[in-house]
Amino acid sequence: MKIGRNAPCPCGSGKKYKHCCLNASAETAAPSEDLLVWRRVRRALDGFPLRMMKFTSEVYGDAALPEAWAEFHLWADEDDEEPEFDPSSPLIPLFMAWFFHHWTPDIDTLVEDPSLHDKSPTATFLQRRAGRIEPVLGRYLEGCLAAPFSFHEILRVEAGRGFSPRDVLTGEERQVIEKSASEHMEPGDILFGQLVEVDGIVMLEAASPVMLPPSDKIEIMDFRRLVAKQTHLATPRERLLELDGEIRDVYLALASRILRPTRPELRNTDGELIELQRLVFDIDSADAAFHALKHLCATQSEDEVLASAELDADGNIKYVEINWSKPGNALHTSWANTSLGRVEISGKRLIAEVNSAKRAETLRQIVEDALGDRARYRATEIQSLEQALDDNVEDTRHGEPASNELAELPEVKAFMQQHMAAHYEEWVSTELPALAGRTPMEAVTDPEGREKVEALLREFERGAERMNLDPALLRRARQRLGLE
Repeated sequence: MKIGRNAPCPCGSGKKYKHCCLNASAETAAPSEDLLVWRRVRRALDGFPLRMMKFTSEVYGDAALPEAWAEFHLWADEDDEEPEFDPSSPLIPLFMAWFFHHWTPDIDTLVEDPSLHDKSPTATFLQRRAGRIEPVLGRYLEGCLAAPFSFHEILRVEAGRGFSPRDVLTGEERQVIEKSASEHMEPGDILFGQLVEVDGIVMLEAASPVMLPPSDKIEIMDFRRLVAKQTHLATPRERLLELDGEIRDVYLALASRILRPTRPELRNTDGELIELQRLVFDIDSADAAFHALKHLCATQSEDEVLASAELDADGNIKYVEINWSKPGNALHTSWANTSLGRVEISGKRLIAEVNSAKRAETLRQIVEDALGDRARYRATEIQSLEQALDDNVEDTRHGEPASNELAELPEVKAFMQQHMAAHYEEWVSTELPALAGRTPMEAVTDPEGREKVEALLREFERGAERMNLDPALLRRARQRLGLE
């Protein structure tokens, strides 16, 4: 007997079947018949894109491709020229599927044959090649004509076999048989593409070259309201087809952040533009310099700082580091202190590293006031954040790992854990622009807000994993929000 999705799970867990063993059964190998259908369709599609490209060029003319490319990119801004066709673009596979199945020339197009106006190349191909193509290919192409492009949140993945997505715009859930794409996705990813139904299975016809991160779901959900207003159309898929251009506009904006990222203007917690500066002084005595500047450290006692210092045979300091810091933080009220820079005293040389011009100016004044003629300023080396990032990327390209020694120090890890714990304690009750000015605690009280908070948490969890932070930090936030 078939078990209803909302019925209690027969395993005795107390959960509904759809939230328990139904998921497990969905992750098992696809039925052999489905795999046979998939293989049959893939064989029929072998070589078809080139065949279709030749047909389109012969029937629609050479002007069709660049004209469709411009429309795919929503033409040009008022002050820009139309985008030229770029065969090396990472969007080519996505574009070609859209070009074949959804692009239609209109009365003002360079395609002169009026019988082709408002008719996609795939529709024309099916009409003119009827009876001369494999039936399974014909059914698949009919499915392509009816399938909209949309955003699909990945729910489950069985790498090398398929995945289960939910359409963010319509809520429709499906099981997709797909080998290669499923190797490079994980739950929470947002896939933009076209899913096609044929002979009882769902296949991936086209996909974005990049997965969108979980947090992008928030902007897609905001667009979802426009889809819901298309009440004159009978089905959700018809609504998506009607809004094809608007959906693509959202996708191109989101994808460009990944494909063509721009570096934001970064500032430190005092609101100063980040600019890495290294000040160099000649000094008479490392021991005298330390005792004149030890007050710079607000996080450690003198004994704690000296614990890692190097002394000469007479017990005088010959090397020591001072963490220049101050109590509290203007931007993050939960922070106990703020790190302002690092001072290294070694023999007859003092080097200070800070991350802004104002901090460099302040520290130079402090050193000169504290040491007088016992310290002589020599130079300041300035490096922009962009240059530092470029150097780090260049090192990585040449096989040199990015420097992470500081991040691996136990005290730095403990410091990060402490501050991230305090951050997420505050975060749940912080008003956020992404939640239209509501706090996460307020947002989870309604379904849409809850969905947005979940998307943010997924993004945070991925970041925490990359930074090797304790997962308990976000579990605590989930508990407070009722999203365990």
